[in-house]
Amino acid sequence: MLAWLAVLSAIAILPIVVVRLPPILDYPNHMARMHVLSALDHAPALARYYVVAWSPIPDLGADIVVPVIAAVMPVEDAMRLFLGLVLLGLATGCVALHRVAFQRWSLWPLTGFLLLYNRMLLWGFLNYLAGLALALWGLAAWVALERKPVWRLIVGSALATAIYLAHLAAFGCYALAVLAYSCAPLNRRRAGRVLLPAVTTLVPPAAMFLTSPTSGAPIGFGYGNILRKLDLPVSIFDNYWRPFDATTFAALLIAVILGLWRGGIGLHPRLRWSLIAVIAAYVALPSRLLSASGIDHRLPVAVAFLLVAVSDWQPIGHRRRRMIAGALLLLFLIRMAVIGHVWLRADRQYEALLPAFDRIPNGATLAVAAPAAAVQAGGAPLLHFPTLAVIKRDAFVPTLFADKLQQPVHFTDAALKLASEAQPEMLWKSAAAGTLPRLSGYDYLMILDPPHPFERNTAPGAILFVSPRLILIRLTAPQADSKQ
Repeated sequence: MLAWLAVLSAIAILPIVVVRLPPILDYPNHMARMHVLSALDHAPALARYYVVAWSPIPDLGADIVVPVIAAVMPVEDAMRLFLGLVLLGLATGCVALHRVAFQRWSLWPLTGFLLLYNRMLLWGFLNYLAGLALALWGLAAWVALERKPVWRLIVGSALATAIYLAHLAAFGCYALAVLAYSCAPLNRRRAGRVLLPAVTTLVPPAAMFLTSPTSGAPIGFGYGNILRKLDLPVSIFDNYWRPFDATTFAALLIAVILGLWRGGIGLHPRLRWSLIAVIAAYVALPSRLLSASGIDHRLPVAVAFLLVAVSDWQPIGHRRRRMIAGALLLLFLIRMAVIGHVWLRADRQYEALLPAFDRIPNGATLAVAAPAAAVQAGGAPLLHFPTLAVIKRDAFVPTLFADKLQQPVHFTDAALKLASEAQPEMLWKSAAAGTLPRLSGYDYLMILDPPHPFERNTAPGAILFVSPRLILIRLTAPQADSKQ
C-alpha cells in the first residue's frame, strides 16, 4: 500500500518537476504576489507600487506558506513546491480519512489520484485546493480523536483555523462535514455532548471572519444558469482532451452508481452524512456570494474527494479486485500522459516568450492588453503571464491580484490610479481598431494574443518583441527606461 502511494505520488508531481512554469491560468499572478510578500522590504522599486496589509482574510493558503519557503529558495521553486504539496495533501488526505474511517489500509482511496488534475487546478484556485487538502486531514483527525476529547478540541480548533485561513469555501465544506458526522448518532440525550465540541472548534474561525474585510463585502447573491448544476461535476475530470475527459467522467459516474446500487461499493455509516451534507450544499449554494464568484463551481471536486475517502469496495474476488485496480491505474497513467504532453508543450511556448522581459528595466510600469477569450483554462493560458514582470523586474503590472477583500497585497494610491486607467480588454479592442493610446504613466505595453492583422504603424511606441502570441511595445523614450 505505502509503496503504491509513493509511486503514484511521484507520477502525480512529475509534470510540476519537469516544467518551469505550470500552464495554470492564475499561477503567474499568485507567484508574483508571493514575490511581493517576500521581497517588498528590500526592494524600493516594489515599494512604489505595492503595500502589504495582513488581516484574517479567508484566502491566505499560499500567502502564508510560500514566502516562508521562499526564504531559502527562489520564489519560482517555492511556488512549485507548494503546488506539489497541495496535490500530495489531497491524495494523502483521502488515504488518511479512509484509514481512520475503516480502520485498515486499502488500495481503494488511491483512486483520489485520478482527481488531482481537475478544472479548479487549471483555473489556479490553489488556496481552495490547499484548504480542501487540510479539510480532508482535519476530518481524519476529528474521526481519529473521537475517544480523546481534549486533544480533539485542541487539534480540531487549530485545524479549523488553518482551513479557514486557507480558503473560506474549504472551511465551509469542512464545517459541514464535521457537523454532519457529529450529528449522525444523535439522540436527545447525546445532542449537546456530541455537537458542542464540534461547534466550539468552529468558533475561532467564525470570529476571525467577522473581523476580516471579507465580512464587510457588499452582499452579492446570484444563481446564474441553474442548469449548470448538472454540467459542473464534469469539471472534476475536465483537462485537455474533452472527449476523453467526458467519457472518463460518465464511465466512472455510472460505475459508482451501479456499485452503490448493487452493493459493490459501501459508504461509511456516519461519514456518508458528511458526503450528503456537502452534496446538499452544492445543490443549494448560489454561484455568487459576497465578493466571490463561482462558489458552487468549487464543490464538485470536494464531493469527489470525499466520496473516495468515505467509501470502500465491498468483499469481492481477488481477481476482480485486481482487474478494477488495473483499469483505474491505466486510466490514471493515460491522463497523466496527456497532462505531461500538454504541460511540456506549454512550457516551450512560455520559454519562447520569456525573453520579452529582458527588454523591460527594473521598476518599470507595464500595461496589459488582453482579449476577453484570454480568460480560459487550458492549453498555455497567457492572461496573467505579464505579471512575471513583477518577479523579474520589480515592475508594476495592473492585473496583479490586489483586492483588499481577498489578498494581503494592495496597490499604493498612485498605483491604484494607474490600474484604473489601463483595462486589458479595452486596450486589446483599441489594438484591434488601431487606436492604441500612449497611456500616460506607463512605460511599456504587452499585447497578448495580438489581433490579426496587427498594424505595426499604429503602435504608440517602439516594438521591442514580437511573436504570434505576444507583442511588447515601449511607450516612453529610451532615456526613461532607466528606473532603479
